[in-house]
Amino acid sequence: MLEALASFLTVIAVTPLMIKLGRRVGIVGVDVHKSSKPVIPKTGGLALILGSLIALLVHMLLNHDSLPLIFLSTGLIAGFIGFLEDFRGEMNPKLKPTLLLLASIPILVTGSYIPRPVIPFIGRTRLYKIYPILVALAYPVTCNAVNSVDVLNGSMIYTSIPFFAMSSIIAYYRGNSFILTMSLICISILVALIPYNKYPAKIFPGNSGSLFIGGLMASTAILGRIEVAAIIALLPQIMNEMHVIFSIGGIKSAKQVKSRPVKFVDGFLTASKDRSAPITLVRLLSAGAKVSEKNMAYMMGVLAAFTSVLAILTDLLLVEAWI
Repeated sequence: MLEALASFLTVIAVTPLMIKLGRRVGIVGVDVHKSSKPVIPKTGGLALILGSLIALLVHMLLNHDSLPLIFLSTGLIAGFIGFLEDFRGEMNPKLKPTLLLLASIPILVTGSYIPRPVIPFIGRTRLYKIYPILVALAYPVTCNAVNSVDVLNGSMIYTSIPFFAMSSIIAYYRGNSFILTMSLICISILVALIPYNKYPAKIFPGNSGSLFIGGLMASTAILGRIEVAAIIALLPQIMNEMHVIFSIGGIKSAKQVKSRPVKFVDGFLTASKDRSAPITLVRLLSAGAKVSEKNMAYMMGVLAAFTSVLAILTDLLLVEAWI
């Protein structure tokens, strides 16, 4: 599709510029899982956003449809909140999820949702009163879950692509051309960033990138009516975030957590033995072993691909019959 191609080429072209911009304005972060502790620009999210905007422009030239604008605006709101954190420093950990509720406004205001999700073994439900609340909550939950796995070179990308591959497949066999197009655009921008974000990373997606992608995931689930499949596909991200919250006793700033979940020893990641350290997906996968950062990111991607396959099977076998 032209939109996906345009977004791919845009990200490829503008990312080198975003690397220079990040260094010039000081939007950078330390790559802690390297012996040399290099300072890396955190402006990859801006490239993802620009790629999506170009895709939207192409789509609007080819079609007269306002739904893509609603879809993209949710991600833009979330991405802007992430950019503020990248630019100004760590945000209050309780203020951040509150602000992310704003990402739901475009869908709620326009009523671009159907409050009758299909739940396996139950069938089609009628959640007219509670569904708008669930829509609002979907954005902070999904955005923070995606943000929580953006801890290694390439990890956010490798764990996000399977989700949009899942939504593409479901949209294809349901005949939902809109969600198919939006999902392919998301895959395109993520794939285009891989050469710059894979190990060793030249640029990080930053909070702007992870929250932007998280916002688009939530919108894909709501507008595509694949809520159950989305939850299953996002289990690694969601469980990672829940483990962190419960293991540190609530939503806290990283500065309040004294012990890191993993240690970097001789070029390898290994789980911390400190009981007070946060429980994370990376810590669980590296328990009792030494894993390179590159392989750990791949492992996280494989796990996300597995849950995405489960999501497709669930939709085919338990949901599709009710649609």
